[in-house]
Amino acid sequence: MTNVVNMIKPQKDRGYHGQEQALMVVQDSGGVSYVSGRGYFEFIQLSRDGIIKKALMNLSQQLSFSLTEVARILHISERTLQRYGDDEKLSADTSERAILLSQLYQHGTQVFGDLENFKEWMRTPLPAFNYQPPISLLDTTFGFQLIQDELGKIAHGIFA
Repeated sequence: MTNVVNMIKPQKDRGYHGQEQALMVVQDSGGVSYVSGRGYFEFIQLSRDGIIKKALMNLSQQLSFSLTEVARILHISERTLQRYGDDEKLSADTSERAILLSQLYQHGTQVFGDLENFKEWMRTPLPAFNYQPPISLLDTTFGFQLIQDELGKIAHGIFA
């Protein structure tokens, strides 16, 4: 089975309770596949609408992130994150960073062919990142971009 990180658009008829599926890791026995047709405007709207805390917690659990790690990446204090109710919407900035995190892990899973392999790579100090684990760079958008760029090189067989 291949793990795939997917963005799934919330169902409007279920209200924002359907957003618990906005960010998630799904199992796919037929190989790596992705939800198609998702564009920047949909991500912009999802960011503006806000991700509910439950969706974020599901994602963080699937990615094996501690509350401290999630809070650092999203630029929110642990205590503030704990105060949110499960069905309460997060701010646009916090939601946007959660979507970026989901997209990064989706891309990494595609490149590595397996979520577990990518998670291990993210926690390994690497020369390409000045001997820091890539996960330590996720507190800035520049870090996200640097990791995405490195994944692009790996996908195209370019190793520095």
